[in-house]
Amino acid sequence: MPRNQGTSRKGKPKKHERAAGMGRALQKSRPKRHTPSASTGGMAMRQGVESINVTASQNELVDNRASVLDVNDLDDFLIQAEMANREFASEKEQVVVLDATAQAATDGNTTAITLQGRGPVASHFAFQELSVPRRPAWDETTSAAELDKREKEAFLEWRRAIAHKEEEIVLKSSSSPTISSLGVTPFEKNIEIWRQLWRVIERCSVVVQIVDARNPLFYLSKDLKAYTTTELGKPMLLLINKSDYLSPVQRRAWHEYFSHPDHQWEHVFFSAHEEQQQLDLEAARDAKEEVEREEQAYKEQAAANDIFDGDSASEEDEVEEEEDNRTNGRAADRSNHDAGTENKEESSFHAGVEKPLTRKELLDWLHNFSLENQCPRDPKYDRIPYGMVGFPNVGKSSVINVLMGNARNTHGVVRVGVASQPGKTKHFQTLLLHDRSDMLLCDCPGLVFPSFVNNTADLIAAGVYPIAQMRDWRPVVELLCRRIPREVLNAQYGIQIPMPSSDAMLEAARQLEEGRIPAPTAEEFLTSYCLARGMLAASSGAPDYQRASRIIIKEYADGKLLYCHAPPNFDEENFQRETMMMALHKTKKLREKLLS
Repeated sequence: MPRNQGTSRKGKPKKHERAAGMGRALQKSRPKRHTPSASTGGMAMRQGVESINVTASQNELVDNRASVLDVNDLDDFLIQAEMANREFASEKEQVVVLDATAQAATDGNTTAITLQGRGPVASHFAFQELSVPRRPAWDETTSAAELDKREKEAFLEWRRAIAHKEEEIVLKSSSSPTISSLGVTPFEKNIEIWRQLWRVIERCSVVVQIVDARNPLFYLSKDLKAYTTTELGKPMLLLINKSDYLSPVQRRAWHEYFSHPDHQWEHVFFSAHEEQQQLDLEAARDAKEEVEREEQAYKEQAAANDIFDGDSASEEDEVEEEEDNRTNGRAADRSNHDAGTENKEESSFHAGVEKPLTRKELLDWLHNFSLENQCPRDPKYDRIPYGMVGFPNVGKSSVINVLMGNARNTHGVVRVGVASQPGKTKHFQTLLLHDRSDMLLCDCPGLVFPSFVNNTADLIAAGVYPIAQMRDWRPVVELLCRRIPREVLNAQYGIQIPMPSSDAMLEAARQLEEGRIPAPTAEEFLTSYCLARGMLAASSGAPDYQRASRIIIKEYADGKLLYCHAPPNFDEENFQRETMMMALHKTKKLREKLLS
């Protein structure tokens, strides 16, 4: 063996003779950057075209329609600087003095602003609504570049106004304990998402704001109504989705609230989940009947080769008679259902209060609402466009799929993408109803409107903030433990949460009514849940609180743990009693364990 290939130091291979090394291994392990082809816009990307969102430094596509709710201060500052076309130069070796207290000058006096720690999580819901951004005025003579500049300037002014309002709330925190607990929620900071909303509002003739029936006031935007009705002159209808979570008593309470002159809304109650189940059952029944008819036809064809023509003709007559009877029976059922629907519509206040509206009733409501307000038709499709707007995860896409009349497992039909996590819809889209030649639906991405709430846990528990982006699980689980009774948690998950100690009972007796057991803590609930399911961390063997909390919060957002908010000035105890009855009605497990 030659000396230059041996293991001795003298025969060690030179650097240029080595076949491989650690540096080359690391270089080879790095994934190669994908070079787009010409069919996917590769030639345009190589030429540095900026209209397809290509940066000159990275040459990577950027999804401008991605929702941006929470961003750190530095990234937010850079985004606003880029929108304002401003440049900043960093200066090194500058001394910055930080202090726990700051002095704010107001009317010649100084007010101390002290950083306060996190207080106890409140079970009640308190919020203050903020405004939504307006699109600047434009006409046919406005160029695209000029309109883009106006929109960015208006959007930045809106962001600054929210920041100024937040500073005012902080300055007033010392005088009002209620305001001190409020903070600005993570809201939509991507201007591209707001542009989708502007397009939908300008395109449609009727705006339908969809809210969740479990907490309508949180999802409701009064400023959006003012922007749509007062400034743009377009009517707005409030659609309270997921109304199957409410009892008739609860729906009647919300109906009276929204019928009051001080906060009057044109509203209807609807349940996309129940109507989608009805559509799926009808599609499955029709498919089963189709298979039975095909099998019967095959048997008749096989029997025709073995029996006389007269006998086969008589059997065919019997089969036809059975099919006619079945068809007539379905037609009678439909006529009875339509007659019942007409009788319901004759009532003066029928808006789904006693029972949520069906698909046909909702379509008739939308049609009559547009006729009453004399809404114009779209010149391209000769249909009245209806825009669906609202928060994420309130069921906008589910409502559209139900109005389209398509089942989940039906092939060859148009359906909107639906997901349990918020933010599934990314862009504005229009859909034509196959059975209504006068209606056009416009779907809009869900937007988180800015508001002041008592804690961010409300936003996560409401399902409008992605659970995967949750940083701290403790406030949210504490909130759920205060809302859901201890007995329901034990029965729902088959666990036994430990009872509080005597000291905790004495402390609770000072703050709560006597004889009332305090709510469990987040650690007590999650520990019982993790131990019952063996959900332990692989490294330490401790309960995996992060994983368990995400599962429980998702079930709360999906309605498996039911909690509904009462209207203002309504008896909270009676309202929650109705919520408990609905939870027992919907969940078989709770009925078996709590009523046994």
